[in-house]
Amino acid sequence: MKNVVILLSFVFCSYYHAYTQGLIVMYEETTSVQLPSNFNQIENSQIRAAIENSMKDRNMVQSKTAKLLVNNGVSVYKTGTSERQDREEMAEKEGNTNMSGSITRQINTTTPYLVYKNHLDRLMQSQANVGGKEYLIEEPLTEIKWKVGRKKRNISGYNCIEATAKTANGAPITAWYTPDIPISDGPSSYWGLPGLILFIDINDGMRVFSCTSIEQANDLLSIEAPSAGEKMSKAQYDKMIADHIQRMQENVRVERGENSIRRNGTMTIIR
Repeated sequence: MKNVVILLSFVFCSYYHAYTQGLIVMYEETTSVQLPSNFNQIENSQIRAAIENSMKDRNMVQSKTAKLLVNNGVSVYKTGTSERQDREEMAEKEGNTNMSGSITRQINTTTPYLVYKNHLDRLMQSQANVGGKEYLIEEPLTEIKWKVGRKKRNISGYNCIEATAKTANGAPITAWYTPDIPISDGPSSYWGLPGLILFIDINDGMRVFSCTSIEQANDLLSIEAPSAGEKMSKAQYDKMIADHIQRMQENVRVERGENSIRRNGTMTIIR
């Protein structure tokens, strides 16, 4: 079994190094903000209507540019701004007491703004800003269980093939990769197909990555692993985010003029 793993690692490394030219890939990353998961539990009909109207009246789709640098088995994906800057801009535009703004910021804080992948060391590191503090999340570079389909399309002038998978929460992922660029990489934490991923749709448009341009680097790209931020595992980060979102939801209840108490882990709203 050990020999098989070594052989597969050798084949993967040879495949990745077959395309030695460094690449600069630009993406447009969009995130659609949906109603909060506990929306149906809100008993006050006026509050429910206000949330729905607020989200209909505003363009609740955020868009940002992102860059993927790929070189010699290492890559880094970084959005145009950090999540802290995003939240500060959102606060200026919508105000801290706006319900839809709170929901938007809540989603922003769960998304790392930098993802570093080292295919040779099988390591992935992500940087995120939560509550004004930087975090560095480390985890093994694990395989995504892709299912390659037969559909084909052209993206940015490249022939692409469809592949599907599911997130850890079971949400559908549809990706389009091009075998014309034999690099097993892609935007954010996505990779593992026999070609560069140019387009990804997560959960029917909730998050979309779309390639806008591909440029070959004239010189070798210098890609360094991130180091800033408090280090933690992916499991620790996920738990911290869950607690953070719960606190934000409780703050929203306070902003709506509600009080709450907790009994045996259950939140009780007092109006």
